[in-house]
Parts: sequence; C-alpha cells; structure tokens
Amino acid sequence: MTYRLLSKAHLALVISSFSLLLSSGSGHANDASAMLEAGGIRLVENHAISLDYEDLYISPAEIRIHYEFSNKTDSDQTMLVAFPVPEVDADPEANYGSQNIDPVDFLDFSVRANSVEVKPDLEIRLVMHGIDYTDELLAMGVPEHRFAPNYYQQLDALSEETKLALAAKGLIDYTAGDGFFFAKWKIKATYSWTQTFPARSTTVLEHSYHPVLGGGIFSVQYSVDPVAERFCIDQSFRKGLERKVAQSGRDEMLSDEVRYILRTANTWLGPIGEFRLVIDKMKPENLISLCIGDIQKIAPTQFEFKATNYTPDQDLDILVVRPPDWDTN
Repeated sequence: MTYRLLSKAHLALVISSFSLLLSSGSGHANDASAMLEAGGIRLVENHAISLDYEDLYISPAEIRIHYEFSNKTDSDQTMLVAFPVPEVDADPEANYGSQNIDPVDFLDFSVRANSVEVKPDLEIRLVMHGIDYTDELLAMGVPEHRFAPNYYQQLDALSEETKLALAAKGLIDYTAGDGFFFAKWKIKATYSWTQTFPARSTTVLEHSYHPVLGGGIFSVQYSVDPVAERFCIDQSFRKGLERKVAQSGRDEMLSDEVRYILRTANTWLGPIGEFRLVIDKMKPENLISLCIGDIQKIAPTQFEFKATNYTPDQDLDILVVRPPDWDTN
C-alpha cells in the first residue's frame, strides 16, 4: 500500500460523497457499533467504458468484487479510478467494528487489474463541514489515524491550551477544565489509482476489503421493530429469531449489519450487462434479512441474485443475526 498525499488537481477527479450511517442495538448504546456504507470502485461519469459483468460477494467478514469493463472506443482510455471510504467519525466514542489491525489501511483494501496486483494510493484528510483542516489539526498534535491502538490516548494527551484552541475554532465541544471533549471533525479516506483501459478491449478489475460492521446486541423485544422496514423483516424471520432465542436460553442474540452502495456502478457507461450478487450469512444457523427481489438460496449459507442490463436503483442493507458466542451455562 502506497501512502502519500495527492494533489488537489489529482483529487478533483474523485467523487467521494458518501455519508456515515450509525446503527444502534437494543437500547444498549455501548454494545452497538457504527458501520461504513462502502461500495465498489467508481470514476467520473464517462461515455467510453461500459461495465459488462459484475460478480459481487458480500459477507460480514469480506466483500469481493469481480468486474469486466469494455472500452468502446478506438483509443486507449487512461483515467483515475477511486474507492472513496465514507467519512469516519473522529470521536473515539463512535464504536466502529473494524476487523483489521492496520491503523492506516483499516479496510485491508486490495486491487488487481488483469490479474496483476495494483498498489493504490491512500489519501487521508481531516475535514469538517466540507472544509479541510488536515494540516492545521496535525500541527496541533491531533492523531491522523482513527484506528491506531493509541488513538484515544493521543487525543487525551492534548494540552489544555490545544483543547481551548480547538474549541475556539469549533472543532471540538469542550468546557475549560473538564478534561473530556467531543471531537467534531471527520476522517476522509480515498484509495485511488490510474487505470488504462485499452481500445476495443476488456479489462478485468478485482478488489476486496473487510467491511466495517454495525450491529451489536439484538433482542426480540426491542430490536426487531425499529429496523423491520430497513431490512424487510418478515414473519418467517421473526419466528426464526424467537426459536433461536428460546434455544439459546437467553433473551438476546448478536447482529452484524452490512451496508453496500450498489449505485456506485451508475458512474460507468450504461447499465451493468450481467450482474450477479452472492450474499453469505457465514453459518447455517444464522438468520439473514434484506430488501431485494427474486433472491435464491444456492448453498446452506449463500443466497444469489442475478440480473441482466441492470441499473441499481437502491443500495443494500443486510442484517445477519447469530447466536451469542459466549457460554450460556
């Protein structure tokens, strides 16, 4: 992974307008975690490159995408391709379910172009209300990497003078002498690389990453109704949940929430020629619910959706509910 700052002119080609979605559990605020509604790679809307085939695999553990693109013109097309990460809350009280130990490449993001590994650039900026405060915050001793193991300690070690200066700029909520403060800026990360699409040829791009999950404690009494519409929870799911809870001898289960931005694909020329989606709930005993039509079970843990000339008009919210992994005795 190459880590360097990109020029503003270079970044001008990148579209990165995602939002941060917070999710809650069953009234246990400290047990819930925030997730990032990430999607696939994208570029500036163009009239030369079509997405002929997309094979998308989604599970709570990993997301993998296989693309086949065609350059419809008689000349090579070279452009910036980007994977913008949704803005991450800087305050350590936001409990993200990051599965990767690398504090910089926290998604463990990888790319291959025609089977050759690509080393993308990773640009990290600290922003608030669309204004870039990166240089200013770093100069004041604010840590850059949200998932560093000592992130909280670095924030806590800021001097009283620095806290007052940050508060004066509106970057933190802080009362003099309190010690505790709330960080208001966001961390904005973008992976990008330059890709050439040869004339009248197919280019295969593949990438994968570990999703940052939402979820937490999930109960029959408190958790189902607030998210029933979002995940299209039906009676079959409710009955299955009640049965699992009774079998476990507890009132609560655990949940993983994955959000994927399908509409990223709409930045390419035309609809997706052939689209295949596989969703994996990981274990046969887990329950899964999402809003999508005509999905078929193809394996004990996997479900498949296929479409031709597909233009995504919605994104995916996926709920996986699983038995507790603690001792029930």
